[in-house]
Amino acid sequence: MERLNFEDDRLWIRLLMLGVLLNLIVCFTSDLGLDTQVKMAVDEDGALPWGDLRPETAGESDPADGGQRVVLPLYDLSEVAIKAMAFLTFAGMIACVYRWGGVRSAAILSLSPAFIFSIGRGYEEVYLAVFCAVAFILFTGVLSEKNRILQSFGGALAFMMMPYAKGFTDGTGILVGATILTVFVTLWNEIEQRGEEKTSWMSKPHIVGVVVFVSVSLCMILLGILEYSSTFSIMIESPVRYSTALVFSVLDVVIIFTLIGMVSWPFIGPMLHGLSSVTDTKTAQMTGFIVGILTALVFYVAALWTYEASIWNANWPGVIWTMGNNGRYATMLFIPFVLFLQQLRLHTEVPTYDAPLSKAKVMGLTLLLLLPLSILASLHGQTMWTDDAASEMNLENGDEFLFVSENTLGMHWLYTFYAPLDAEEKGITGHWRSIDSTWESDLDSTLSQVTTLVVSPDVTLTPKGWIVESSGEVNLLNGGGEWRVLTRS
Repeated sequence: MERLNFEDDRLWIRLLMLGVLLNLIVCFTSDLGLDTQVKMAVDEDGALPWGDLRPETAGESDPADGGQRVVLPLYDLSEVAIKAMAFLTFAGMIACVYRWGGVRSAAILSLSPAFIFSIGRGYEEVYLAVFCAVAFILFTGVLSEKNRILQSFGGALAFMMMPYAKGFTDGTGILVGATILTVFVTLWNEIEQRGEEKTSWMSKPHIVGVVVFVSVSLCMILLGILEYSSTFSIMIESPVRYSTALVFSVLDVVIIFTLIGMVSWPFIGPMLHGLSSVTDTKTAQMTGFIVGILTALVFYVAALWTYEASIWNANWPGVIWTMGNNGRYATMLFIPFVLFLQQLRLHTEVPTYDAPLSKAKVMGLTLLLLLPLSILASLHGQTMWTDDAASEMNLENGDEFLFVSENTLGMHWLYTFYAPLDAEEKGITGHWRSIDSTWESDLDSTLSQVTTLVVSPDVTLTPKGWIVESSGEVNLLNGGGEWRVLTRS
């Protein structure tokens, strides 16, 4: 470690080059993620052809109920194009951070395990980060003070693209939400400028942060009370379990992915100390934006864990281990945090990523501790045993098959067969049943038309009247065991 000079930009340039290389490598080593493969299967009407991910009857799919989902248009592209878009977008982000901040912040961004993980799987985190950064820049006017109303509207559109990307709103919702946000931001600026002493708190970052935290928390709870979606309504339906999830969510989103994953923890102490002595409108707005997003993420991730656990009948809190990577959404705040520290530094002496002062060594060592995770995420990537199983399934046009697995992510895994089987072109229908369901008897009744059965390693039973056609081993990181393809004897 003595040979590592974290004050030398040449070291950081090498780390930046390594980060870009790892992000490129993961595009070749990783299969697309479960969520990505689901989104690629969504038809032009926004429905899923083999049934919604959250079926009405627990443990069994319903192809007649495809639900309604909003996805980014890019998921109509091929696997190669999806990965290329993600990599190029991320490369653009790195270039912007390099220009606005410097080589150190760019290197940390490039080596983020969460981004490497997401890019290889084709997840939308890179686009969420772009939308968040654009909204942050335009709302606060950090790059330009001209045309503030127009900037606010542009920022509002970018902001609304985040819930759109997650399927919480549609095109109409983007316009309505953007209009409301523009009015709110414009009024905030006008009141702050004309209110004088009565609104002096609006220029104090630490007070604005507290006000935004409380306001967003109340809004998230209100969404649950109003049952805005099944995900948020779980707050009221399972308040005790949700409360425990909230604690784990703070650990996951704030501590693991924000403080450690973004190498931001060395700056928190000086930042909090500096905020209490600063009076500046722009800094206060930046504080409110970051606190608001982070608070909303904590509430959302906790709700997502609680709801998914309830429909999967999963062990609690063991399911948190399965879904712990949801904390990666916090990565969207990296660029705003870089710009925020630079703005704060204009008013008080605080370290930043590219002017770390005494924090250079601890920042560098934190990044080196994350490096093994970055390398693992790049070189190993996501693997799908269902690709191999699909190649062994001799299905003709119009055939149907049944996939049996445990509840957790069962419907997600079903859709990993969609692309390999050319299901859209061949008109193939896939069904899913939980191992706890009546799937054996269903094969002779409601699923009598099914000709092929695929079982995950969790299923060891061979139903009467079926023979094993082929089998294979599942990668250890996917749980290990043997998958099997069966046909009627």
